[in-house]
Amino acid sequence: MAKYLDYGFQGKVAIVTGAGTGMGESCAEELAKGGAKVALFGRRAEKIEKVKEECLKFTDGAIALSVDVSDKESVNEGVDKVIKEFGKVDILINNAGFDTAVNYGEVPFVVAFDNIEPEEYLRYFKVHTLGHYLMNLAVIPSMQKNHFGRIVNITSITAVTASYSGPAYTASKAAANTQTMAFAKKYGKDNIIVNAIMPGMTNTPMKAPSPPEEFEMVAKMSTLGRVAEPIDIARIAMFLAQEDLFITGQILPI
Repeated sequence: MAKYLDYGFQGKVAIVTGAGTGMGESCAEELAKGGAKVALFGRRAEKIEKVKEECLKFTDGAIALSVDVSDKESVNEGVDKVIKEFGKVDILINNAGFDTAVNYGEVPFVVAFDNIEPEEYLRYFKVHTLGHYLMNLAVIPSMQKNHFGRIVNITSITAVTASYSGPAYTASKAAANTQTMAFAKKYGKDNIIVNAIMPGMTNTPMKAPSPPEEFEMVAKMSTLGRVAEPIDIARIAMFLAQEDLFITGQILPI
């Protein structure tokens, strides 16, 4: 059995957005296994409550909070509750995201490429880009106070390939990448390390409508011969959230 890697999470406080399913769920559980206290942010209370119970098997501190990352007041209230409960924030995993809802067997790249209404288009930026911005600003004062912070932004490989997603999705993810570099440059001297990872196709609930042929095609193109699982992405996030790290402002394709 593989030994759990000690990345220095013991005593750390972490927030994971979009923590109810998929990559966010895996990130939260991995942080808990490492001894971190975790705050789970999400819009679906029943999902994050379930993840909280799983995290409590490994850590003595876990809370689930209903937070809309695209709303400044909601973000600030959520982060304030975390600091009140745990005293600080050390790690932030910006994972919250969405894609256009499609029927089983459909691909957003085909059915929702050139008919997105402006309001829906902007919602991608509110969640994927503004959401990172608001979350970062809310946690950075605590990180500055303790001269320690690790921020991992989960974006998408479509930010550079534009494959199988609509323009709003890919553009918002690309913006999140450049924003990552901007935050890294501004707050590096505070020992706040900010990186992004760009997952390729990953077997999450968001990809459930994708036809089997798409999974098969991606697996054949992959050097490793398979589609990623959420835990694969979470392990990269854990590496970038570790205590001893000298990497910042990087955008890592997975």
